[in-house]
Amino acid sequence: MSMTVRKAGEQLMDAIGDVNEQYIYEYMEALDGATRLRRKGGRPGKLKYTVVLAAVMILLLGTVSVAAVSMIGHFLANSAREREAVLKNFSEIQEDYALPIGTVQEYNGVTATLNSAVLEDHSLLLSYTFDWSGLEGAQDGSFHTWFLPWFFYITEGDTVICHSEYTQGLHTQTLPGEAENEFSDTFLYCISLGETEGRSLAGRELSVQLLYAEDSGGFSSSFTPKACFENREWQPDTTFEFQGHEITLHSVRESALYVTLFMDCDAIGRAEDEYMFVLSDELGNDYTVYPYETADSEFWFVKPESMGRQLTLRIVRSGLTSDRYGEITDDSYEILYELPVNLK
Repeated sequence: MSMTVRKAGEQLMDAIGDVNEQYIYEYMEALDGATRLRRKGGRPGKLKYTVVLAAVMILLLGTVSVAAVSMIGHFLANSAREREAVLKNFSEIQEDYALPIGTVQEYNGVTATLNSAVLEDHSLLLSYTFDWSGLEGAQDGSFHTWFLPWFFYITEGDTVICHSEYTQGLHTQTLPGEAENEFSDTFLYCISLGETEGRSLAGRELSVQLLYAEDSGGFSSSFTPKACFENREWQPDTTFEFQGHEITLHSVRESALYVTLFMDCDAIGRAEDEYMFVLSDELGNDYTVYPYETADSEFWFVKPESMGRQLTLRIVRSGLTSDRYGEITDDSYEILYELPVNLK
């Protein structure tokens, strides 16, 4: 029996109360191709009730089935929701985990302020505000990635704990609503700690160097984190197939701002693939996978504002198109397959 059909039946039982569940599961099995609905003996009233219940099940399960294979989502709506979720989730960890720093430095026309640092089990989350109004190339109001440095080195004394060069092992998120002018923005940098456990760094003086190139100039600050945000993890170890592709979901990790799915799969979920992943919460809100990753088995999503008992992994086909000026003319995607991800 398919998981979608069974879940729908359980939801119906909760809604209609005290019903002989044998009637429901017989009909669920019939819909799933396992058995045919058999006429039961006994009082005519029971048979009539079963037929009525079957009609209700047809309506409910028919709706669920259609929704699972023909729903349409939109990337721009997801992006707006993700910005709101990042802002809310970051605000919630500020008081207990964020270490205020406030170091301000200037280098070659760019001013950088290290606002805070959050130590996590597997990563370090840094909040930086940059103002590039002093750059001659920025006076037309445009922004280019070369305005900002992209080489991170986290050290303790002369020991390099972790590093990121050209964004490897790094996730970058703009913090919405923080820009003071058109020449500034606040970025959240999530840097992988690699094999180092975050909690082992609490109480130790760390330094961050943020450089424009290896052995070049940039910005540096020191800080001593006192608390560690502990990640939560689940190990579903679920394997399923989709159109000839075998996908194994090994584990799910919830961190301060992200949900990471560790999966073995081929030809799905990356920028060049025909099919993509989105992650859906219990309210049906979708969060789009980050398309560029350093590890083939890691798929990162913005964490939903509220983590319930179940998420849904969706396989989608993108209809994203743009005109010759780069303006998006279609941001839709079609949902082809759904897999429940239990967080228990």
